[in-house]
Amino acid sequence: MAKARSKKALPDWRLVCRQQAEKQAVAEARKAWKVRRSSAIPFSHRWEHIKSVVGTALWLARQTGADLEIVEASAWLHDIRKGTPGHGPAGAREAKRILAATNFPPEKIPAVVDAIGRHVGLYRAPGAPALTPIETAVLWDADKLTKLGVQALAYGLSMSYMRGLTLPQRRSNMLEFTQSVLIRTVESMNTPPARQEAALRYQVMLEMLEAWRREQELNEE
Repeated sequence: MAKARSKKALPDWRLVCRQQAEKQAVAEARKAWKVRRSSAIPFSHRWEHIKSVVGTALWLARQTGADLEIVEASAWLHDIRKGTPGHGPAGAREAKRILAATNFPPEKIPAVVDAIGRHVGLYRAPGAPALTPIETAVLWDADKLTKLGVQALAYGLSMSYMRGLTLPQRRSNMLEFTQSVLIRTVESMNTPPARQEAALRYQVMLEMLEAWRREQELNEE
């Protein structure tokens, strides 16, 4: 009986994961924008990214039969050590510490640690087998799907390396990155639903960049 009461007293893992992820994201944004605690943050890319990964990961988990708890916990905490060298393994260790102090099923913590430790990278080696277990594959796919599509274009155009570039230069930069790097991201997806969604988002990016090119040609006449 005492054991059961002790387990119930542990904090809710979902709430703790969300709070810890948001805390890390806010700290990163304040540092990037050089904003004081008393001032509003103009935009928190990390927080928007994390929320997108959580939603996408849960969708993929339902499509593939992956464990929802493992997937959600790993999605909330996958960037908990972003900015630290080797943020995948470092984040995995931190996630293990965080979850151990909550009511998250202890037998599932190793799977979360594995997923976070192996989620890093925009693409995998050509012909590499799909990641296993399925929860690790789902987190990788969900994280990379956020790099594709309309929202990814909007974010890319707001990056600091775009400052000082003309509109034609910005389009050229995005096109080159899309065709040279993101195509490999699409080819690296592990799960069938992620492959389908990645291909769709990639095609939308190309269509938008082509529409942008046509507008530029009219402007030049």
